[in-house]
Amino acid sequence: MTQSHPRNPKNKKPNRGSPGTDLQKGENALSAARLGTAKESLEKALAAFRKSGDSSGEGQCLMKLGRTFEWMGEYPQARAAYEAGLKIFLHSGARENLAFLKGCLGNVAWATGDYTEAARFLDEALFLFRESGNLARQAWVHDLMGNLQLALREDRQAELFYRTAFSMVEEKGENLENRAWNQFHLGTLAFFRGDLPQATERFLEALGFFGRLKDELGQVATVIHLGEVACDQKDYPEAERRFQKAIQKVALTQCKPLLADALTGVARLLKAQGDERKAVGLLMVALSHPTCRQQTKDRMVALSVDLEARFSSQEMETGFRWAKTVSMEEMASAWVSSLSAKPKAKGGKID
Repeated sequence: MTQSHPRNPKNKKPNRGSPGTDLQKGENALSAARLGTAKESLEKALAAFRKSGDSSGEGQCLMKLGRTFEWMGEYPQARAAYEAGLKIFLHSGARENLAFLKGCLGNVAWATGDYTEAARFLDEALFLFRESGNLARQAWVHDLMGNLQLALREDRQAELFYRTAFSMVEEKGENLENRAWNQFHLGTLAFFRGDLPQATERFLEALGFFGRLKDELGQVATVIHLGEVACDQKDYPEAERRFQKAIQKVALTQCKPLLADALTGVARLLKAQGDERKAVGLLMVALSHPTCRQQTKDRMVALSVDLEARFSSQEMETGFRWAKTVSMEEMASAWVSSLSAKPKAKGGKID
């Protein structure tokens, strides 16, 4: 889950109540992972920019609004915002913005499982950033390409992209964000390869960096993975604590793709603890939700098949109908509440 925030043009400070003020409010909320607030402010700014005929402001707003929709899991709206931004920047010839939007469209295609389209957009974005010589943005695209290769289960190719991305930012002087995402990506590779001690070490490093950055979504994604690692290590109390922490943090952001990831992790935990009925219910709700990313669905295939084999077709059909009537938030809240009824297990403090 690589994130990127396009910088704003250094314009004069906007007057109070101007669309620029709402754009800034939206950007600040997006950076703080307050996605609902970001969406409200950015939609207000977009309407004002369009009314005033300010195409530059409209384009900048569309980039941020598309990012907000993407992190909320509203992929059709994200794609529409990015494509509208492309039309504006094609007309103005702003190639850096064009490249960024193509990268974002590639990431949406990755999330929705259109891997061929994702590769096309990412290749186009990389070509444009190479033309401009923007190493930081080239590194960002390489990270996205690594995510795509890992989704395709090509871990060696993924590692090549991730390491290339980090070497690029090292040339310019690495920063805390670069180090955080590098450790996170190397952790996902280790986890994919079954190297649980290495995955734990990498994720803990990433979590420390994300904490210092106050990157809420980075922290949530990392804590979910730490919960999955603990589950595979059969440290179920630790897995519970990790998933509980992730759910509590992600609830404040409205980032539904990460909420779906957290619930699939809880389903793995419940299955390991022998509560298969609850596990299959959670999995149905998470995987059937439109904001659940394709990579998450692909990772859960084996668990889903194993659980479904334990129930009759009639039970599964009834379960699927029920899953459509229950929200992920309700399921997450119910699971967290159920933990309070259990005796507290001894263990370390969550980082």
